[in-house]
Amino acid sequence: MFKPRAIFSALVAITLAFVINTQICIQPAFATGGVCNPTLANLPVCPSTATSDLASFIDPTATITNPTNITLGEKVYIAPFAKLDATNAPISIAADSNVQDQVIITASGTGVEIGPRVIMAHMATIKGAAKIGTQGSTGPFTDPVSNTQFSNTVPETFLAFNCEIDGATVERNTVVNFLARVGPGVTLPAGKVVLPGKNVTTNLQATSGALGKVANLTQADVALMEGIIEVNEAFAEGYTDLARADLTNVTGINYAPTTFFNSGGLPQIGGSSTRDPNFRNRIIGNIVLQDSLVTLNNKLANRISLRADEGEPFNVGQIAGMANDVVFHALESTSLTLGNGIGYGPRALVHGGRQVVNGVANGPETSIGDSVGLGPNSVIFRSVIGSKSAVGQRSAVFNSTVPSRTYISSRVIYADNGSLISSVEW
Repeated sequence: MFKPRAIFSALVAITLAFVINTQICIQPAFATGGVCNPTLANLPVCPSTATSDLASFIDPTATITNPTNITLGEKVYIAPFAKLDATNAPISIAADSNVQDQVIITASGTGVEIGPRVIMAHMATIKGAAKIGTQGSTGPFTDPVSNTQFSNTVPETFLAFNCEIDGATVERNTVVNFLARVGPGVTLPAGKVVLPGKNVTTNLQATSGALGKVANLTQADVALMEGIIEVNEAFAEGYTDLARADLTNVTGINYAPTTFFNSGGLPQIGGSSTRDPNFRNRIIGNIVLQDSLVTLNNKLANRISLRADEGEPFNVGQIAGMANDVVFHALESTSLTLGNGIGYGPRALVHGGRQVVNGVANGPETSIGDSVGLGPNSVIFRSVIGSKSAVGQRSAVFNSTVPSRTYISSRVIYADNGSLISSVEW
């Protein structure tokens, strides 16, 4: 499952570019009070008349289908290339929640109901008749690390990278970890965390830690969620201000909002500060790309979101190829360093963050060496990947330093420098 070897054949096998046209659905508008429908008159600011500190913001690249059947509360941020499909059932998203890059919400049955302060992280999928963060206890919970009790009376819910909620109920004060799944009819109760890569298909699996699929919520989990909510509320306000100054500020290659955690500014592409509102992908903020704009136009596929609007800077070497739906992002006060000759497969996610050492996030920041291949739906977070390595499809490297010439095969969770190696169960 985890062994060093030459990986050039793996690099060749990764698809580097696709060409798919993207269509944005825009329809007529209606908005009242602090709740709005994301229709034409309410795009990209919803409702269009709201003050910036209360407005929701929908990135112009997001696909909104049947917007009169979708409601948004105040201070909701919908990131680039998210998809909300309310063709067959309603979608409601309450205040202070966020729908991050490439998230897909497809409602059916009674619809999808998202409560307040719900984090739908990059590439999460929600489908069917689902309830997220609308009910559940606020504590007290017992922290398994400190063995102390705590409550969270202003609760959050966290759906992490590439997870899936399929017709399930996920209560507030919970985490569904990266590449995990909660299946139809299951209720994940408050105070529980689904472990990375696990497929929870029964209520017993969702409640019993002895079955190896869930653990208990920690105070560190709550602190992380609180920080993410604060940042995404700032995005809703910051992008609203940019759009109201000039609608072309929020498309293509462009500014990041100036916030308490980000300096704002434009990407540096091929040695020049660059703003191109007509570019098909979203490249935002303090990201330095070695390739020229002409070269990037040939190497990058579609629906790509490279957002240096939270952590910064991003330093990106010459790209071997980048397939559809790739995302770069980073936690507040962290950066990304990505080498030359990296192949980014479809829906690959590279996320900045410091490694956690002895409970403190003060270790190395996310970086990737030269000539690395990232497979489809792979996740790199809080990790260092050595040169001439490869990560297989639907695999995640978390909180680890991986030596050069390492191959991590498909559907593997590699965490904490190899102290946890497990499979993705679905």
